[in-house]
Amino acid sequence: MSYLRQIMQRLHDRSTPLPAAERGEAQGRLEEHLALYGARLEACSDAMLQYEAAWLEQHIDSLELCGREPTMLASAGGAERVEALLQESLCFRQRLELCRQQRGLDGAGLRAAVVASEHAWELTDPALRRAWGFPAEPPPGPAA
Repeated sequence: MSYLRQIMQRLHDRSTPLPAAERGEAQGRLEEHLALYGARLEACSDAMLQYEAAWLEQHIDSLELCGREPTMLASAGGAERVEALLQESLCFRQRLELCRQQRGLDGAGLRAAVVASEHAWELTDPALRRAWGFPAEPPPGPAA
């Protein structure tokens, strides 16, 4: 049950897509999120990009699971919200893969645990940072 609670908390904490009535602005918001995500990826070390790829795959799997489970779906704000988060995450995956390709990184490599609530640039656990081969301190994020 702890894992499901973690998924629900992560879905609640992550970006909030626009409701259907505001879809005209949705594309601009998605582009804004993609630009911020791209800037964060550029500031990441190669090891951090590998962590982010594992994190994002777990996040996408969680969203897909959520979409199939009525209780989780209701807790996450409904089908429309989960679908919007999933579509945004799939766009993030494309951006991440482009960044990894530009650096010559492939899908293979070190695998360790990921923290469901922390992107690569948010990871605070020193043991996990070492396990993934991160720099000692997180890189400064882009200005908010």
